[in-house]
Amino acid sequence: MQTLKLSKIGKKYADKWVVRNADFEVTKGRICGLLGPNGAGKTTTLRMIAGFLTLSSGEIIWKGKRVEPKDFRFRQSLGYLPESNPVYENLSVLEQLHFLAKVKIDDLQKREREVGRVIKACGLKEVEGQKIETLSKGYRQRLGLAGAFLGDPPILLLDEPTSGLDPNQVLEIRSVIKKMAKDKWVIFSSHILSEVQALCQDLALIDKGKIVKTGKIGRGGVKALEKMFVSFTGGK
Repeated sequence: MQTLKLSKIGKKYADKWVVRNADFEVTKGRICGLLGPNGAGKTTTLRMIAGFLTLSSGEIIWKGKRVEPKDFRFRQSLGYLPESNPVYENLSVLEQLHFLAKVKIDDLQKREREVGRVIKACGLKEVEGQKIETLSKGYRQRLGLAGAFLGDPPILLLDEPTSGLDPNQVLEIRSVIKKMAKDKWVIFSSHILSEVQALCQDLALIDKGKIVKTGKIGRGGVKALEKMFVSFTGGK
């Protein structure tokens, strides 16, 4: 089975380890929830995978091969939605997506098709001409997901994509993620237990920079997951 494997990866600043010996696998076609309280190391872990941070230790292995620090092909295989969801406020939704598409896709016709595809998939058609500064939080997150989905990358890294949304917006974003995550390697980070329960099939529980538990979220797994989360994080 093809996996994306993190093998004891870590990040150290001066004499402090922010993430240490993070070790878990992501299986194609299954969403892996990276669950932990704020400050646990979730964002740092995703930034290391995305290549925004260099590894202080360990290695990333995809399809059985070690990912080198400047592996451009691996970076092209990533769709990354940062927690901050950076956008150009003065651009319209359509302009933002075309800008991102130019970075990812060389062929003009393919860019046009891809922009149209993600607008439809993420439910952005009715606001495509609207300035980003006027968008609601829910539509901003949809736009962030659309940018990550451009080019149909096989690996998706989604950092707290439902944080700060109202219940209806959360359901909408979950639906988009489920639809777009099929046949991909997906890491969904969250500090909200119910989000991981609702969306993910696999779990990597992180606390104080360490992966303290991994496993599958299956039948009967909800109560076990709740116990684990409360045990390692004090219910935070």
